[in-house]
Amino acid sequence: MRADIATRLKLGRTALATTLLGWFVEALGRTWRIEVVEGSEHLDALSAGGPPAILAFWHDRVIPGAYFTGARMARGKGVDITALTSRSGDGELVARIMRRWGARIVRGSSSAGGREAMWALRSVLRRHGSSPILVPDGPRGPARRLKRGILVLARMSGAPILIMGLASDRHWRLDSWDRMTIPKPFARVRVCVRRFEVDHHTGDGPDDDSGREDRHREDRHRLEFLLNEVTRRADDLAAPGA
Repeated sequence: MRADIATRLKLGRTALATTLLGWFVEALGRTWRIEVVEGSEHLDALSAGGPPAILAFWHDRVIPGAYFTGARMARGKGVDITALTSRSGDGELVARIMRRWGARIVRGSSSAGGREAMWALRSVLRRHGSSPILVPDGPRGPARRLKRGILVLARMSGAPILIMGLASDRHWRLDSWDRMTIPKPFARVRVCVRRFEVDHHTGDGPDDDSGREDRHREDRHRLEFLLNEVTRRADDLAAPGA
């Protein structure tokens, strides 16, 4: 009985925290002046019902990234979005908030349930035409170091990756492992988007395995470099006086 009561209290606290956090992010996001300054054609194609893509941004931009893809794209424009969230308590909060905005949810991460999560994302991408959101250095870092899951999904599904940089002219910076930024009320938020396609060539012959590994390393370095580059570009365009 006591265990049952404790469980209910814990679930109640989680639900309350989710509601309050959701209200906070929603209210804060409504004040932001968001503009897609580069690559808007890629997002317009999704809004028009085009083929799905994998959406990616760094973990330190997860608050504006979640609001933009959830509230603005999924709820605002009807884009079918699937959010990959970890199985941690923080992941539960993010999952509930994204679900409020109309996104599908897949639970898992590189540290827990990764293989099952990739197959689930491939399924929703192919069967429902849903565009998954991946944060390729989450949930624990190291910051801005790309993990292989996003490239695995791109190869499994054949979908392109839309690299997103999000930045604001005024923000709070948390004392977290990634130095997460949260745009302040009425901040100017700038979004830059670029399209990235992995090398799907498989080849044949005795050097196939080493060749595939070489291509994977090359794609990983290129994608990590471009994610950093597009984030710096957004930072430059969002800077005061830009």
